Amino acid sequence: MNGKPRAYLDLVRLPNLFTAAADVLAGFLYSGGKLEQWTELVGLVAASVFLYAGGVALNDVCDVERDRVERPGRPIPSGRISRRTAWRLSMGLLIIGFGFAALISTRAAMIAGLLIIAIVHYDAVLKSTLVAPAVMGLCRAVNLALGMHAAESLWTMAAMTPIALMWLYVTSVTFFARHETGESSSFRLTVGTIGICAAVAALSTLVWIVPSVRLSFLWLAALLTIELAYLGFRAASRRSPQSVQDAVKTFVISLIFFDACIAWAAMGPFAGMLVGFLILPTFILARSLRVT
Repeated sequence: MNGKPRAYLDLVRLPNLFTAAADVLAGFLYSGGKLEQWTELVGLVAASVFLYAGGVALNDVCDVERDRVERPGRPIPSGRISRRTAWRLSMGLLIIGFGFAALISTRAAMIAGLLIIAIVHYDAVLKSTLVAPAVMGLCRAVNLALGMHAAESLWTMAAMTPIALMWLYVTSVTFFARHETGESSSFRLTVGTIGICAAVAALSTLVWIVPSVRLSFLWLAALLTIELAYLGFRAASRRSPQSVQDAVKTFVISLIFFDACIAWAAMGPFAGMLVGFLILPTFILARSLRVT
């Protein structure tokens, strides 16, 4: 696929949209949502996907000067999409995403509003600061919470644990990826890898928090920890931009398996596989379309 359609798909990072949907689906199942409530689930997934697409489009709008130097092939610096068009698209997508959330419930609208605030502050204000990784982690943590909107309370240990671990995972990935187009330090890559692996391994704490937990999810968490540790520490030893970018791409796609662990722990293997199935379109599209 070439031309304008390809440019727009690259702008919104089409493969990544399935990882956003996985967050919401995992949160929905984890908080006791039933597939019979499919209209509510579809609305939440739509809200998440539109908000994510709007956020990454806005990211490119704000990064255009830097991208002219580091990533000239991206849609805006390459001239395939104008900056103004991309800005209008990003605003439209954010508004549509909020609208879908508002149709579900007042709490969903409030969570979506918090997510929009975090997205805009990350893209337009905080991306070059030391707190940027933490704010990006907050965006994904809030996205997971969006799927849990119907939970009696989001302030219980059972609800906050996966939300906090999602924050740690994405914060660590963002920290790891801060200089992916240039020379990354071994310290940064090692610390980022440790944080990523700690987040996945700490999912095991759900064994003591989730009533009627399905212990079989621990196998997936263990395998995921081993894979991510290998990729991260290999990138730390090589420090080449290609090895770092390859690791980051896998870390982002592996969010789906992270979400699958959360759903599996609470609802069993079928729920985990339902979330994990989203890896198929993500992986296929990531072969030809942009992920990071």
